[in-house]
Amino acid sequence: MKIERILVPTDFSRRSLAALERAIDLAREHYSEIVLVHVIEPLPDAAGSWSDSTQFLEHCAEDGRNQLARLAKRAVALYPKCTGEVHFGILHEAISELARKLNVDLIVVAARSHHGFFERIRVSLAERLLRQAPCPVLAVHVGGGIDKENHVSARIN
Repeated sequence: MKIERILVPTDFSRRSLAALERAIDLAREHYSEIVLVHVIEPLPDAAGSWSDSTQFLEHCAEDGRNQLARLAKRAVALYPKCTGEVHFGILHEAISELARKLNVDLIVVAARSHHGFFERIRVSLAERLLRQAPCPVLAVHVGGGIDKENHVSARIN
């Protein structure tokens, strides 16, 4: 399988940093480009009735761009072929559409652990992407506890 472009969705969590670390390892093996993406999701319809939703989304976008710029800078120090983009939309739809648009060969995403009842019935991003993405999806599981997660993200931080 030829992997020229890898898409890595990020919410800046330790789990998404673990996915980025795995993507960097794969990119080094395949001389691939990495595209980091952060998606700003729309607010529920009821949110507009109690707040200025446009101003809030603009704030979220600015915050997302700043965090993504910092993350991309750290990632580029480890692997120079990294870029970052911020997009608006429903998470799995925006990622799938971007994967199509950029001709992505692989999406590397953090897998969510299923601890409680509600976690088990809620569909994760990885599961939705597996159904909808135009390319293979690698779900990276971060096992263990906090110590393991801190170790995994130490290279990125």
